[in-house]
Amino acid sequence: MKKTLAFVLALVFVLSIALTGCTPAPTTPTEPGAPTAEPKVLRMIQTSEPPNLDPQLGTDTVSIEVDNAILEGLVRVYKSQVQPGMAESWDISPDGLTYTFHLRDAKWSDGKAVTAKDFEYAWIRLLDPKLASEYAFQGYYLENGEAYNTGKITDPTQVGVKATDDKTLVVKLAAPTKYFLALTGFLSLMPTREDVVATHGAAYASDPDKFITNGPFLLKEWKHEEIVVIEKNPDYWNQEAIKLDRVEMPIVLDNKTGVNMYEANEVDTVNLTKDFVDQYKAKGQDKYFISGSEFYFQFNVTGGTGVTQKLLGNANFRKAFAYAVDRQAFCDAVLKNGSSPATRYVLPQLAGNEKLFSEEYPLEYYPKTADPAKAKEYMDKALAELGLTADKLPGIEFLTDDSEDVRIQAEAIQDMLSKNAGIKLEIKQVPFKSRVDLMNKKDYQVVMAGWGPDYDDPMTYLDLWVIGGGHNNTNWENKEYTDLIAFSKTTADMKARGDKMFEAEKILLDSGVIVPVYNRQRAYVQQDYVQNINRQFIGAERDFVFADIVK
Repeated sequence: MKKTLAFVLALVFVLSIALTGCTPAPTTPTEPGAPTAEPKVLRMIQTSEPPNLDPQLGTDTVSIEVDNAILEGLVRVYKSQVQPGMAESWDISPDGLTYTFHLRDAKWSDGKAVTAKDFEYAWIRLLDPKLASEYAFQGYYLENGEAYNTGKITDPTQVGVKATDDKTLVVKLAAPTKYFLALTGFLSLMPTREDVVATHGAAYASDPDKFITNGPFLLKEWKHEEIVVIEKNPDYWNQEAIKLDRVEMPIVLDNKTGVNMYEANEVDTVNLTKDFVDQYKAKGQDKYFISGSEFYFQFNVTGGTGVTQKLLGNANFRKAFAYAVDRQAFCDAVLKNGSSPATRYVLPQLAGNEKLFSEEYPLEYYPKTADPAKAKEYMDKALAELGLTADKLPGIEFLTDDSEDVRIQAEAIQDMLSKNAGIKLEIKQVPFKSRVDLMNKKDYQVVMAGWGPDYDDPMTYLDLWVIGGGHNNTNWENKEYTDLIAFSKTTADMKARGDKMFEAEKILLDSGVIVPVYNRQRAYVQQDYVQNINRQFIGAERDFVFADIVK
C-alpha cells in the first residue's frame, strides 16, 4: 500500500480538481441581485448513539465514522490509498523500523496549532495502562509499546514515539510492519491534546464543548440519542476539497422510520433491511456494497453459573451452535441484503502476500447450510463430557441490540438452534451502547458480535483473541494461539508469517469460541444528487469527507 509522496500529492490535487469540476460555479455575492448560495447539507442516518468519540477509547463503527470526519491522523486513507493528513511528508528508514513524519501547519478547532507533541501524547495515552483502552494493542507496533502497556516498563519515554520539535514526529517500530503507514490514519492513533484532556477528565469528548478536533469538519451539535451535526471546518488545511457545508446525522433505530424519512425527503440516504429491499429493487434503486464486517457467535467461556457455565466452557457445545445455524438461509431469507455465509473467520477480501489471503490459504471450515446430524453429534459429545441430559439443559442468554430488525434476526437464530440442536436461546435485547459495555465487562453468555477491518491484513482479525488482548472479552486463553500471533507480528519472513496466521485461524475455529455466521453486505438507497460517498470495507464504513450535493 506504500505510495511515493509525489503520487499521493498528485492524487490529492486531482481529487480536488475533480470535485471542484462537478460543482456549479456560485454566483458572486457582489453581483446585483445575486441569489444566496444554498448550503450543501448531507442528511444521513446513524442507527445508534456514538458510544465514545474519544479517539483513544472509541471502538465501534459509529464512533469511527463520525471521528473520521472531525479528526485527522498523520495520514488519511481514501479509496485504499494513503494520502497526506496532518503529515505532509514522511521518510521511512531502509530497514522499515523508523518513520519520520513532517507535520504541516494545521489548527485545532480552538485555534491552537496541531503539533507533533499532540501525537506523542495521544499514542502514549493509548498505551497507558490506567486508560485501559481496548485498542491499546494498536500501539504494540511501537518499540516498547507492549512493555509499557503491560507494566513491564514504567517510563513512557522508552516507547518508540518522540516529538523532536513541533513539526517532527519520529516513530520507532518493534518490527517492520507493511501496513503501519495506513494504520496511522486509524482512530486510535489520531491526535489528542493533553491540556484539554486534563481540563475535562472522564468527560472528555462527551459533548462538543468538551472536545477539540482537527479534521475536515467541526462537531457543532450532539443531542444525545437524537442527532449529531457537523459543519465544514474553515481552517482545515485541505478545505478546498471539502464540498459539504454540513452533515446532519439523526439517530434512528428503526429501519421503517428511516425509510419513511427518506421517502419524505428528510434524509438523503438510508440502509435497507429485508422488508424494503424488494420494494426498491423493483424500482431499480437498490444499491449494495461490501461493508467488511463479519458477524459471528462469540462465547463467554466462563459466563453464567452452574450448568450454564459448564456448557459455555465446552468446545463441543459451542460447535453444536456452529452446525445448527443455516448460514445461507439466514442470508437469503432473513437479511436479504446480499450478505454471504461466513464459513471461516478471516474476511475473504483481505490481502495476503501476493494474492488475497483466502486465495493463498483456502478454507471452508463450516458448511453454508445447517447440518443437524453434526450439530446433534457435537451436542451428544458435550452432554457426555459434562454428565448431562438434553432434557435438563438450561436456556442460554443471547445478547443482541434492541432494534426491531435485530429482534427478527435473533428469533430466526433462536428457531434454528432449537430445531437443529435442541438449544434454548433466551434473547436479551439492549441498546447498542449497552451491548458494547456488557461485552467489555464480560457480562454476557453468547452474543452476535461483528468486526470490521482496521487495515488490509488478516492480522486485523486475528490479534483480537490473544491472551490479555484488549478486545478479547471471551475469557478464552490459548498460549499456542498467542505465540503464533506474536511470531507473525515480528517475523520478516512473509511466507512463514502467512503460514502461522493460517494455523492460528484454524486453532481459533477448532476452539469454537468464535463461530462465523455471515459476511455483511449492505443494501441502501441514495438520492442521485448525492455524490462521492465512499463506501468501503476497511475503516469508516461510509467516508463522506469528500462527498458533494449537486442539484
